[in-house]
Formats: sequence, structure tokens, C-alpha cells
Amino acid sequence: MSRVLIVKSNLEPFRVPFYARLQERLAREGVELEVAVPRACCPPQRPPWLAPVWTARFSLAGKKVCWQAVSAQARRADLVIVQQVARELTNYTLLVFRRQAGFKLALWGHGTEFQRSWTTPLAQWVKWRLFSGIDYWFAYTPGVAEIVAQTGYPRERICTVFNSLDTDGEQQLRRQVTAEQSAALRRRLGMSSAARLICYCGSLYKAKRLDMLLAACQLLRASGVDLHVAILGGGAEKRSLEKLASRDPWLHLAGAIHGRAKALWLNASQCVVIPGVVGLAVVDAFVHECPLITTDIAGHGPEIEYLVDHVNGLKVSNEVSSLATAIRSVLEDATLRERLRRGCREAAAQFTLANMVEHFAAGVAAALRLPRLAASGAMATLQ
Repeated sequence: MSRVLIVKSNLEPFRVPFYARLQERLAREGVELEVAVPRACCPPQRPPWLAPVWTARFSLAGKKVCWQAVSAQARRADLVIVQQVARELTNYTLLVFRRQAGFKLALWGHGTEFQRSWTTPLAQWVKWRLFSGIDYWFAYTPGVAEIVAQTGYPRERICTVFNSLDTDGEQQLRRQVTAEQSAALRRRLGMSSAARLICYCGSLYKAKRLDMLLAACQLLRASGVDLHVAILGGGAEKRSLEKLASRDPWLHLAGAIHGRAKALWLNASQCVVIPGVVGLAVVDAFVHECPLITTDIAGHGPEIEYLVDHVNGLKVSNEVSSLATAIRSVLEDATLRERLRRGCREAAAQFTLANMVEHFAAGVAAALRLPRLAASGAMATLQ
């Protein structure tokens, strides 16, 4: 039996269904999967694929870095897959250790920097020297695969996984929401029968540009649109939003909600609006048939390429007035709204968790089959 180890510095809840299904899929091919994460991240009831490891977190040159004790798991593995993140010191240890231990090493990630600026010219040179011989690449999206290939890395060693979340689970939650439940939510919010509800879904931090969202909503309300806004999520901007919500009854803070509660809010909303950086939230919008509106800015996650303007969402110029116009068009143009909802349904059927599992499993099979890559001029960029 071949063994695969994925090393992660955290255990995101949305990844758990992926690991569980990947383990089942690989087992059918005679491949054993382990996912090494810090002990502090592990739930009391540990699934069979989860490997708790000792972890050290500290600051280095003003940056938070992480090191995980995975040598025992790596020695048992034929393939080790690590995050494409420069601050993970474990990656450098595994680079040195892999020849001695005999495993192949692969990267899984964005292919380039999107929201962070971690790289200096010296660090970039070090990465180029160290990671030019990585054996395989798991790219989030086709665009990421192209970025990696343009560095000179062999295309036959790149797998596009089509990064997604638990779409089956989200679909099930969406179908459980009733019209009566949505109507009850509107009454609880004090909305009139003519009022419209839109929502924001994600973490609350500056790069999401919630100030721009609220400015667009104020512009619409000033023009006579009876608009309410729901903010789904938690984070650094929560306190300032609480002050605004105490003053403006049309602004509702739902908090960091998941599962049925999130599905209810999305079902009751006519669109999701995230003016700032967008990642996997676009898949959430597809699954719940709640079209996403965002702005055409740098810094989006790679999943933004799933959004096709005026097909399954809207991407507008970086201006408050443009954002407000786009929101109004979705609220008032039933034909546009239905076209976008149809596009969401089609995209949701394409970017599924099952699709991601199949692509990832195919990449694992290819990485195990191929010989090690000799060091070359190809560069595997880290964030």
C-alpha cells in the first residue's frame, strides 16, 4: 500500500469533508492517507485520517512562522504534500529530509501571492533555489496551474484540483430552508413586504472592504430603495460594525454562523455582496443560488476565476456608485436575477467537492507514478 501525507498548519472545518472523502477515494486505489495537523486543532473524536503532531509557533523577523514535528509520518510516506506557504518552516525541513527518507515532495497552493506580501528579493532567490526540484504540484485552479507552468515547471507534473468546499452538504442545507422560515426571518428583522435583503458572507477584515459595501447601501437607501443588509461572519471589523448596527436598524449582524443558519440567511437574500477580496465564498454563492457581486480589483483568491461576469455573478469597476448600480440591477431586474441564478446552478454543478476529490486523487496517482524531478530552473513560488 502506498502512503500519502498532507501537512497542514490548521484544520479548517470546510476541509474536513474533503479529507474524509479523499481518504475513501484513495483507499479504493490502495493508497493510505494521513493529514498531519497541530494537536491543538484536533477534535476529541479523531477521524482515522487525522495525525495530531507537536507544533511550535513563533515570530521570525516580525513574521509568524510554524514548525511541525512530522518526521515520523514522513518516513512512512511515499508522497508528502505541503502547503505553498513560505512561513511554514516544516517545508524547508522536508526539502532537506526527503532524499534521505525516500519520499516525493509536492506543493499544494495558489502558485503566487494574492493577498500577502511576504517575499523579499533574497527570500525569492532562496525559494527559487530550494523549490525548483519539487516533484509535483497541486494547483487550486486552472489559472494557478498556468502561473506555475509559466515558471518553466513541467505541465505533466501539475494537477488542477478545482478548489471547492462541501457542496453536497450545502445543497442539502439549502433544500431544507422553507419559505415560511425565510418569511419569519424577514419579520424578525422588521422588514416590510417591499424591503429587499442582501448579505455579506465571510471574515470581517479590511481587505473585504465592508466600508465600501455600507457606502453603496447608504447610497441606495438615500435614493429610495428599502434595503436591508445582513453581515454573516466575525473578525476584526466586528466592533465598528456593532456601533453602526446600533444606529441603523437596516444593518443586521448575524455573527460567524454556519450550517442551517447560514443557509437560511442566504436563502432570504437576493444577492451576496463582497466588494473586497473573494475566495471560496463564490462557491457558497453558487450553491445557494445567491449571485455574488464584487469589484474588479487585484488581490482576489484564485477561485475568482469561477465567476463569469453577467453569467453567474457580477464584477464591477472599483467605485461605490458602480457597486450600488450593480446591487440595484439585481434587486430590480427579475430577468437578470434569474439569469444569474441559472448560472449559479450550472456553476454549482461544475465546482463540486466530488469533482475536487477526483482531480486530487488523479494527481496523487500521477505523483506516485512519476519519477522524482531532477532540480532544474523551474521555480515553485511560495506565498
